[in-house]
Amino acid sequence: MSANEIPAPYRVGDASVTKIPEIIADFPAGKLLPGYEPAALPPHRDGSRTLGGDGGHLPLSIHSWLVRVGAMTVLVDSGVGNGKHRASTLFDRLDTPWLDRLAAAGARPDDVTHVLLTHLHTDHVGWNTVPGPDGWVPTFPNARTLMPRLGYELFTAPGGRSRPNHDMFADSVLPVVEAGLAEFVPPEGGEVLSGFTYLPTPGHSRDHMSIIFRAEGREALFAGDVLHHPVQVARPDLSSMFCEAPEEARRSRGRMLDLAAERGLTWFSSHCAGSSAGTVTRDGERFAWSFRGADAPLRSMPSPDRGRGA
Repeated sequence: MSANEIPAPYRVGDASVTKIPEIIADFPAGKLLPGYEPAALPPHRDGSRTLGGDGGHLPLSIHSWLVRVGAMTVLVDSGVGNGKHRASTLFDRLDTPWLDRLAAAGARPDDVTHVLLTHLHTDHVGWNTVPGPDGWVPTFPNARTLMPRLGYELFTAPGGRSRPNHDMFADSVLPVVEAGLAEFVPPEGGEVLSGFTYLPTPGHSRDHMSIIFRAEGREALFAGDVLHHPVQVARPDLSSMFCEAPEEARRSRGRMLDLAAERGLTWFSSHCAGSSAGTVTRDGERFAWSFRGADAPLRSMPSPDRGRGA
């Protein structure tokens, strides 16, 4: 995908929701989802690419979601970021046109009014900051960045520096807090701004939260890392290798699948490849996943004016 190509936006009531891609990677299926058995799973397809059932590798996408509704321009999670030293070779010192893709979707950093973080992990906070003259500075100077308070407390508590992901905390979270741009979501969640409600969904991490979005009577779910791949819809008992508390993650996943199926929510995933959005229905005693807009064409927009913003 070139820098000035972005997926077509979705509609949720009077809001538009656009995927801002960063990277995609394949993981060995059995490593990503311990207990994975491709022969026991129903097929999941997105266009011509089988997502589950090939028995080898499963693709994961890293991306953000841009929500434009009324006077608000909201970014849900902020990816890995460029030029940051990371222990994972997949994330180390990336150089992607993510900011150009954001501009192609119609938003420059100065336009963003809110950044909503589902949890404080490396691949969800990275574009919070960019290099400045004396270190990392906030990318979105006019935005309020909302993050789970529990995650912040875990990293600032005694011993927090020894936690996995601390490198991202130092360069991608603290600069935003120190600039006075952060707001903290309490562990019980709640409506943090009009139309956006945080729900506690721990398991993947202790601070993990999902977000219900409502606009003109329509609803969507930004579920974060409640699931990493559509095969977990058919097999919600499978937790990923990245989940801190697998059994708690299973319970949170079950609650969100019940909610999505019951209320017909559009599920905007953090890591499903392809269109990355879908719906969940009940199929007997199981759940089933259907991609929404999997074959939507890419739209191409003029390259952004490099004289403005990033």
